[in-house]
Amino acid sequence: MPLRRKKKKNKKDLPDTAFNFLSSDDTKDEFGSNSKSTSNPFGLSEMPKFGEKYKPKKSRAIKKDLKKKKDVFSTGEHSTVVACEDRAWCDILADIEHWLPFPFTLGMEMELIIADKNGEYIEGDEAAYRMKEIVKDAKNIMNQLINYEIQDPAFPPMPQYIRGKLTQMAYTDKDEEKGLTMNLDYKNEFTGEPVTIQVFGRDGNVTSTTYILELVTPICAYAEELAYWAGILFQLAKRTLPRDLNIIATALNPTVKEYTRGLSHGDHNHIGGFKNDVERAQCYDMIRNFIPHIVALSVNSPIINNSPTDLIKTKMDRKTKKPRYTAPNCVRSLRLKYNTTMLSGNDPKHYIPYLPRMDERDKQYLLKVVQKKDWYDARYQDVFPLTDFGTIEIRIMDAQLSICRRIGLAMLNLALCYKARKLVEKGTWVPNVSSDMICFNRKGAIERGLISIWKDVNVTRDGLSKYDPKFAEFYLGPKHQPYRFLFQAVQGMFHYLKDELKELGFLYSPFMKPLLQSVFGTISYAEVPMTEAEYQLSLLDYKQKNGEEPNILRDLMYFTLEYSKNPISQPLTGDLKLPDSMR
Repeated sequence: MPLRRKKKKNKKDLPDTAFNFLSSDDTKDEFGSNSKSTSNPFGLSEMPKFGEKYKPKKSRAIKKDLKKKKDVFSTGEHSTVVACEDRAWCDILADIEHWLPFPFTLGMEMELIIADKNGEYIEGDEAAYRMKEIVKDAKNIMNQLINYEIQDPAFPPMPQYIRGKLTQMAYTDKDEEKGLTMNLDYKNEFTGEPVTIQVFGRDGNVTSTTYILELVTPICAYAEELAYWAGILFQLAKRTLPRDLNIIATALNPTVKEYTRGLSHGDHNHIGGFKNDVERAQCYDMIRNFIPHIVALSVNSPIINNSPTDLIKTKMDRKTKKPRYTAPNCVRSLRLKYNTTMLSGNDPKHYIPYLPRMDERDKQYLLKVVQKKDWYDARYQDVFPLTDFGTIEIRIMDAQLSICRRIGLAMLNLALCYKARKLVEKGTWVPNVSSDMICFNRKGAIERGLISIWKDVNVTRDGLSKYDPKFAEFYLGPKHQPYRFLFQAVQGMFHYLKDELKELGFLYSPFMKPLLQSVFGTISYAEVPMTEAEYQLSLLDYKQKNGEEPNILRDLMYFTLEYSKNPISQPLTGDLKLPDSMR
């Protein structure tokens, strides 16, 4: 147990920013491994009223019983299968009246692999020429979609609401870093003003001659709007690529021999529409607190050179006879493990700090901590709250195989921001989790995903409870039974956000299903916890056990297209089963 910090007599008006440096012995885990505005964008005169406060059931004291061993993977007592949206995607898209509104505006950047059937990238002059032609073709098809000149199941008709936000036809423009891009001028729901979005083109952050395709959605105000744009852009990519090339949605090309700097793929969220700088700062702080949780849910790059980093170990569940992909030494995100220059890294001394107000003092403090001279270099962080667009950019997530999970992660980030907004409106502050704790558990999430050890580092329960009493309970776990594994902490996060998820209508959304399913279950072919990283490992494990070529590249190509045609489909098939405390 970490030592508790003594309470100070003098109360502060902001969460503590300094903690005692503590350390605890490394433990051996269950798997036998050592783990060392002023206005509302939707025209509402006021924010929705708060619902009845959620009161967690008091757990009974646990009796020691040597004969019975508690299932550490339990998803909660009295769990029930929950019915999510079962309509076809075309019907959901057409039902504009019942679209799910966002509390903030959101846009997504999606980085995709372009490679041939063997996983080889196009490079040099050939890449430059082909990319230019692809962008030109994409613009022509987009304008046909705007004019309703295409009747194709891969391209559902553009809803009138979306078409009404376009202020002109698609056009191409030359960017100094990206080269030729396809642009759209699209109205921001918050301001009513059009914003130019480079929706289709090369990723300008890659300095090598290899090309990464970057798809960027317009600024969206509804979940279905975001899903529509993500699906359309994926289909545009496939339709415009030459037949010898493919798009692949994963964070690292599984066929590459070794990691190349900058040649990995992530999903970025841009969240905007904040009332003021304080709200933006507190939303950033809330997301920062839950970085390990977001990483654990979004890891998706476990394979390099057609192999994981260790044997794929499974543990068979005695009741269900389904495997659980523990694979304790298989790194879940090789992208985050090796990409140390374009993200925040695991050094707590230089990890992005807590920022209470986002004033000039906070801004200079951020530069000092991350050791950057200017904002251009400082932007390469897990979360960056000071973009040129006035948004918070979340850069930590691996590229997901399914659009459905992409949207779910975006909705999770929005729910965290909405939680922060409610705290600010009540006149309180988002608690400050130490960088030591975030970095320790971030590292574990990268290496082992949801089964990583969860450890309290340089925090006190009293300190986290000072401004939001529920936070410490759900962040650290009950006093008598603190969390041991990261998936338990992720379950706690969802309990912490339950009221917000219900208030926003997110809880039973098909887009949120894959995230909840990852920690609450059930999955038809495996036991939770499970993410798309374990899904990739399960594909490879199946091939190895059946004497097939240990290469899942073709599978990833196929599923990239399948899950983009239907944005509510995803690889974790099965029912969403939630404990009573989450419903």
